[in-house]
Amino acid sequence: MTANAHAKEDAASTHVLAQLASLLRSGDVQAALALTEAASANSATPDAAAPEYAETDVVGRIASPPVDTLSFIEKRQSGGGYNYWANVPAAGSYSEECETGGRLAEEFLTFIGKYHNNGNGALLGPIVIDMDKNGAGRGHKIGFLNTINKYAMGAAYFLHADAQESEHPWAKCRRLGSELAEALESTGEQQFAYIAPKGSGAPTLLFSHLDYHPSTETTNATSGAAEEGQDFSELFYELINLAELAEATLEILREMDYTNGDGSRNAELDRVAALQRVLCTNLGRLRESAEVLDGPKTWVPASNA
Repeated sequence: MTANAHAKEDAASTHVLAQLASLLRSGDVQAALALTEAASANSATPDAAAPEYAETDVVGRIASPPVDTLSFIEKRQSGGGYNYWANVPAAGSYSEECETGGRLAEEFLTFIGKYHNNGNGALLGPIVIDMDKNGAGRGHKIGFLNTINKYAMGAAYFLHADAQESEHPWAKCRRLGSELAEALESTGEQQFAYIAPKGSGAPTLLFSHLDYHPSTETTNATSGAAEEGQDFSELFYELINLAELAEATLEILREMDYTNGDGSRNAELDRVAALQRVLCTNLGRLRESAEVLDGPKTWVPASNA
C-alpha cells in the first residue's frame, strides 16, 4: 500500500513538474507561480504523522542511474570520479551558448526531479565547479544557471505559499469596489454600477448613467423655508438620479427568475416588481413636474415677489 501511494505521488509530481517546465521555458513565470500555488492547495495531507526521519529515509533510498547518464557528465578514465562538464559542444556565438546551457539545465532538472535522492541533491555544486575548470563559456553558465534560477524561484514560492495570508472576502470587495469607483471616474462621465452576488439570478454587474452628479455640500433646496434668490435646479437633478436608480432596480427585477424550486410562481417577487413599477411611474411624473425648477433661474418667496 505504501509503495502504491508513493508511486501515485511521484506520478502526480512528475506531471506538475512537466507543466512547470513548459511554462518556465516560455518565460511565463507568473503562470508557473500560479501552478505551484494550485499544487500546494491540492496536495494531500497524510492521515497519520510520520516520524521526522521518514521523509529523509525515503528520499535517500530512491534508486538512481549513474550520473553519467546525463549527456554532459562522463566517468573519468583514471583516478575515479566524474567529469561534471564534459562533451559540451562548442558554440559559435553567445546566444548559442545560452541556448546550449539552458537545454542542458532542462536535462539536469528532469534527471534530479525523477531521481530526487540525497546524492543527486548535491550534484549542482560539482557541475558549477567543473564548468569553470573546463572552460565553459559565459553563455553556457548564464543559460544553465538562469534556467536553474527560474525553477528555484517557483520552488521558493511553493515553500512559502502557506505563510501568505489570504485576503478576507469583505476586504477584497472593498478593494475591488474602490478600483471600480476610480475606473468609473476616469471615464469622465457620471456613472454608477450595481454589483450583485454570484448566483443571485440578477446580472452580475449593471452600469447606468447619472445625468447629474450632486455636489457634496448641503443645499438650501431641502432646508425648509425658501430664501431670496434660491436656485432649486439641484433638487430637479437629484430627482433625476432617484428615478434612474429606480429604473435600474426595476431592470434587475425583470432579469430575476420568478419561479420557485417546486415550479410555482414566486408571488412575493411579483409584488415587489409591481411596487417597483408603481414607484418608477410616480417618480417619472414627479420628475416631469419638477422640470420647471431646471435652468439658471432663482426663486423668491411670494411675499417678496
